[in-house]
Amino acid sequence: MVNEKKKVLLENIEEPVEKKAVILAGLEEKVDDIKETAEKAADFVGDAAKGVGDFAGKQLNIAKGILGRVSEDLEEQRRKQRFDKYRPIFTGTLDEGSLLFPEMINLVDSDKRLEIADFKEALGYQQTINKQDLLDIYKKDADKFNITFYPEKNISIYYVHPLDSTMYIDIREYFKFLKEARVAELESIAQDLGAKHFKVSIMEESSTNSIKKDKGEAKFGLGKDKANAKVEVENSEKKYNFVGVAAESTFPGKDPVEPVLQFWKNNIAINTLVKQRLSKDNPLTSKTYRLDYNISTGIKEKEAAKIDGVLKTLKFSGAGSISEEVKNESKKRFEFTIDF
Repeated sequence: MVNEKKKVLLENIEEPVEKKAVILAGLEEKVDDIKETAEKAADFVGDAAKGVGDFAGKQLNIAKGILGRVSEDLEEQRRKQRFDKYRPIFTGTLDEGSLLFPEMINLVDSDKRLEIADFKEALGYQQTINKQDLLDIYKKDADKFNITFYPEKNISIYYVHPLDSTMYIDIREYFKFLKEARVAELESIAQDLGAKHFKVSIMEESSTNSIKKDKGEAKFGLGKDKANAKVEVENSEKKYNFVGVAAESTFPGKDPVEPVLQFWKNNIAINTLVKQRLSKDNPLTSKTYRLDYNISTGIKEKEAAKIDGVLKTLKFSGAGSISEEVKNESKKRFEFTIDF
């Protein structure tokens, strides 16, 4: 009988944690009943009940042993559930190199998780909000992650640099930083190519773009059955209004050297500019380019919506709407004029 009960108890170890907790409470109550019955029997019949008492004592010890193992198993599973829920980061995780850094990092001062005994040594934790992975790092431990925070380590939310996975930019400074970085690279390109003057202006798409209708003839059918027909094709012509000068400089001029490209590495117009300027056969002397404003921002409209969801959940209002910022950038252009 005892072995059967023990078997049932051990099988219950596979039950969900909450159900096992209920089972454990019931078992503890039964153990107390065994103990109380044995004590009453001893008081009632004296020495005659000694054998019964000894037997009850043995059953009590067996039950306590099973209860102990079930209780330990419950606690271990509760502990595992806490780790799965809070996903803490420890020094060992960094040493192993197993941590995958997401696009977003949240620097915080403290958190209620630090009150949990198992997490007192944690450096931070991982979470997912609005299908966006987020790494929360305690500010005091930020230097242990070998990450650069721009402009500095503040209690704020950061998004990864589009070209440098070890650099995170304050989300409030993100679009301003990348605009300045792209303009600075254009200036560096102009100087390396030996320009005497360059200017970068910002243009914004007009709300009243014109639509032209081009007329033409098209032939339909085969052989003798071909017929001419007049067709009209609508061509939308985008117009841009001048917003302001982002940068302008004058140089004495020099022999060109090949510039190092980062943000503009995959831009056909800039690569053509470099090739033409470095050519010894009829080198370029002047040119104006219309360039995409939002090149290499790293945030598309779909990602922007997810980021807005995170900011809303965390009640972070300092960055405004990322989705609106991305839409506004898609309507802008850089106008890059360079003279040699």
